[in-house]
Amino acid sequence: MARQQGFQKNHQLPFLILSDPDNKVRQRYGASSLFGLFPGRVTYVIDKEGVVRYVFDSMLNFKAHVDEALKILRQL
Repeated sequence: MARQQGFQKNHQLPFLILSDPDNKVRQRYGASSLFGLFPGRVTYVIDKEGVVRYVFDSMLNFKAHVDEALKILRQL
């Protein structure tokens, strides 16, 4: 939790970040994994009504997760 809060503060993100150490949320949303062994990195933008508005899935392009989420949030 502290890592996510630090990341959120460091990047001045206007949205919440979820950590899913037990993979419960990952399983419910059907998030991908790398060769079935390593959890992939997936960013979901979910509006206030709980509707998934955008999904960004990239294991290698870490910075793009923030950039893409902010771009979509500005459009909402």
